[in-house]
Amino acid sequence: MLREAGYLVDNVEMYNAYSRQRSDLYGFLDLLAIDKDITLGVQVCSADFSSHVHKLTDEREQMAIKWLECPSRRCILIGWRKVLKKRGGKQKVYKPRLMEFWLNGAGVLRYAEYKGECGLEGCLFGDEQTGNDHTNR
Repeated sequence: MLREAGYLVDNVEMYNAYSRQRSDLYGFLDLLAIDKDITLGVQVCSADFSSHVHKLTDEREQMAIKWLECPSRRCILIGWRKVLKKRGGKQKVYKPRLMEFWLNGAGVLRYAEYKGECGLEGCLFGDEQTGNDHTNR
């Protein structure tokens, strides 16, 4: 999907054979995608979308803020899920669920989920009116 949108993409998630665990770049990035203007950090998941939102907004919030302090960097979460291809049918296909994270003018981490059909170009919005404030409690 990212390559089709014109990004150069590489996997930055590492596997440590000694501990038999995977580790993300900076603790929250699985893929790095670049084009001429944007460096896109991507977290990818399947059914556990909400736990990955929690990971980015609570556990790794300071790392995500540091990443997003540069105006040319973006961060998205892509959750893949199987849905019916056609209503009433039996065939299932994978569809992405997308959420973007950005900093508002005060440096607070904000996020919003893209709703609707998505070509990736239309999903990167960064518009403060569409998102939710996230503050530590």
